[in-house]
Amino acid sequence: MTTGDESVAPIGYLPHSLDLKRPVDRRRFPRYAEMRGLAFELVSDWGTHRTVVLSTTADITQWVVAPGDCRIIVDLPDSFLDEGWSPKRAARGLAKWVGGEVGRPILSYRRAMQRMLERADAVVCSTDDQAERITRHNANVHPILDLHGEFECLSPVARESRRLDLVWEGLTATLPAVEAILPALRSVARELEVRLHLVTDLESPRYMNKFLLRRTENLVVDWGIEVELHQWGIKTLTEVARRCDIAIVPVDLTDPMAVGKPENRMRIFWRLGVPVVASASPANIRAASLAGLDQRTLCSTNSDWEKILKRLHALPEERITIASAGQEVALTAYSEESLACRWDRLFDSL
Repeated sequence: MTTGDESVAPIGYLPHSLDLKRPVDRRRFPRYAEMRGLAFELVSDWGTHRTVVLSTTADITQWVVAPGDCRIIVDLPDSFLDEGWSPKRAARGLAKWVGGEVGRPILSYRRAMQRMLERADAVVCSTDDQAERITRHNANVHPILDLHGEFECLSPVARESRRLDLVWEGLTATLPAVEAILPALRSVARELEVRLHLVTDLESPRYMNKFLLRRTENLVVDWGIEVELHQWGIKTLTEVARRCDIAIVPVDLTDPMAVGKPENRMRIFWRLGVPVVASASPANIRAASLAGLDQRTLCSTNSDWEKILKRLHALPEERITIASAGQEVALTAYSEESLACRWDRLFDSL
């Protein structure tokens, strides 16, 4: 694709947030456009734009009928098609209509999304596993992980301390994954002083990112270990992570949608020079294998979490080795340029 040519109409982008501060806006298409000097404009409909990139907040009842000469790229970073049946899934189409995200109620939001994928000229996802499922609905699929240039690459360091400081980052909606490994953390805390740092929103809406604000402190008050909350921010995450011994990336291995998530969190901590202990999801296994870590940092049970955290607490030099191996992969196999080239190939495919 030609860049910097004023004769080329800007690409349209339907954002997740109008201020472009949400992670999906900072780390996906807008970040790529910044890297390549591509002009883009925020849109709510196709208008005169020949090419439009849609985030997951797009009204798919509107965009599925876009004119044929409008090239649509759907960015679907989560493993939406892996989600099992649940009351939440069944009510999603109605909930999105009530919340104003779609123009009419939908009996099956999953089927509506499948039709949107079939209409799209290209689809972006996060993993090869997701791409395989999406190809049933669209042949032009491109797995591309998040761009993490907003995080510095910092040299790994390790301290010797009687206390084990752990760090986790993410949206409050994913805190149940941390809750699932609390038995292991409590067991470790019976032998060591443990402090868990959560870098997340201090308050957040409970439903649809809009309704019923709740305080995060109320969600963790009875966890039974020492928890310290930090409002999410790039600088805050960097500072907190650098004061911690190990980053944890737990995944609910019984939830198909969670299991299908990519290795983005591991990559963030690796860039920051922090060793990561993670659940053995397919993406995390792939990332650990690339770093030559394999089972040394992966957990399938609470017993695994307990054993690995205890061992690494006692071995600061091994923590440095693990962090260094992860960072090398973050800067090579997962480099910003290698991921941007995947976006290049996507636009070339159009």
